[in-house]
Amino acid sequence: MNSLTKKLAAGAIAAATMFRNAGLGATTANAANASDGSIEVSSSNAEFKGKTVTAYQMFTYDKEAVENGTATNSGYALISSWDDFFLRIVQVEGATAKNVSQKAYDYVASLKDANVVNFAKKASDWVKSQENFGASLKHEAIAAANGNTYTATINNLSYGYYVVSPAAGSTDTTTKRGTDAMLLNVKNSTPVKQNLKSTYPTIQKTVQNGNEDSTHNSAQIGDTVNFKLASTVPDMAEYTNYTFKFTDTLSKGLTLNNTAATGNTFTAVVKIDGTVVDTGDYTAMFTKDTISGTTSLEVNMTDFKTKHQHDAGKTITVEYSATLNTDAAVAGNGNDNTAKIIYSNDPSSNSTGGTGEDKTYTYTFNFAINKVDADNTDMKLAGAQFELQDAQGNKIALASVNPDENSFRPKGANDTAAADTAVKTNSQGVLKFTGLKEGTYKVVETKAPAHYNKLTAPITVEIKANYNADGTLLNWGVIKSGETYDADHPATSITVENKKGIELPSTGGMGTALFTVFGVLIVALGAGWYVKSNRKSSKHAA
Repeated sequence: MNSLTKKLAAGAIAAATMFRNAGLGATTANAANASDGSIEVSSSNAEFKGKTVTAYQMFTYDKEAVENGTATNSGYALISSWDDFFLRIVQVEGATAKNVSQKAYDYVASLKDANVVNFAKKASDWVKSQENFGASLKHEAIAAANGNTYTATINNLSYGYYVVSPAAGSTDTTTKRGTDAMLLNVKNSTPVKQNLKSTYPTIQKTVQNGNEDSTHNSAQIGDTVNFKLASTVPDMAEYTNYTFKFTDTLSKGLTLNNTAATGNTFTAVVKIDGTVVDTGDYTAMFTKDTISGTTSLEVNMTDFKTKHQHDAGKTITVEYSATLNTDAAVAGNGNDNTAKIIYSNDPSSNSTGGTGEDKTYTYTFNFAINKVDADNTDMKLAGAQFELQDAQGNKIALASVNPDENSFRPKGANDTAAADTAVKTNSQGVLKFTGLKEGTYKVVETKAPAHYNKLTAPITVEIKANYNADGTLLNWGVIKSGETYDADHPATSITVENKKGIELPSTGGMGTALFTVFGVLIVALGAGWYVKSNRKSSKHAA
């Protein structure tokens, strides 16, 4: 930024030097002036994309007269629309309505170093406040992507001296935003190029994924999802007041947590450099759209400059949570959240600009069981009852979602739990589980279809997903134990086979009891016969 300021100053001083080399007369203002000049303002900062750059012509330049050697004033002349600025705002010493052009030249020519930047800033603030400033003297362009940079190109400019003002919003603290206004000389058809190094506010939104902050995560219906918004405290030195507001939109599938019982406030945690900010330094509000089901959030920093100008350059974060609800979209585009920051972008007015949007995605998934005959897989088996367990073998309470699809999801706080006997395959042999996060599950058959053997061991099922760098879903599927995940042809269902037959009786249970009773009777009968036999023997002996 220091180097940029020096370049800007050098450009303005060079222009002033040209003015100094000859008298500046108002007569050249009406001289023939080409209009094939152009200005290109570029930045590598992605936040510059979409920003408006405005060029205001202050002096004309007669290139033909200069080249012919007929210009007595180096070809420069003050445009009359700027007379009031030099007479009333700058208050150039000795300037009158008759000599303001010459005095304006003398003043600009005398500027050096930091005074050049200050003059550019004052000129920019003044001209932007002039509602009736000549339309022919004001030119605008919007920054667009140009390879790895973002460039605003202003074409069809008359030759002359321009005050160029990009939309403000720098977070840089090294040079106090000397790039909010620039002085550029357009003397021929060669584009005048200026690299803008201002650091605009940005936003990064993340969602907690395990122990990490990420662009995406997966969740089960009823799970808490933790979000974080991050930016940088801007340099507000040149502002009287500064607007800095986080906005966020939750999709229909996410319910905002920690909302007030009355009103439309919610609890958010704001931190600067990891230190929690007093709740009196901001407001946290939300609005629910009853038609779309989305929820709009707004965390607005109050009296931001007064309270936090000393924190310029530090990281500022907002943390809050939501719950994945029963309206959550399954797989596909996920449940996205979109965030941006609204911030002051002009020290001379109350106008604001906005950052680009940043998104996170929360996904939930499903899988189906297809129950078939082991010897004839075309035969679909109805009535097989199942229990869904997590990886540790804990039963997951379920609620019915869609009877037509025979689908069940994890029970929510306000749901009625489905009876165990209801969680069974339909006439097509299908049973679907939905609203599940990535991970491993166990499917336990609790009752086999009539005339079939029940499975003796749980089926292990893994939900697996792959993502793009921006958090969007690349592919996903389910893997049954012993199978290999095929990313090119991911499956979303598993086939479960049952063999015909009934369980044969074991040696335990009633069979063992009957055998024991029978044995006892035999022993008893044997004992009775022995006693009776001995009595007979005794009588005979007597």
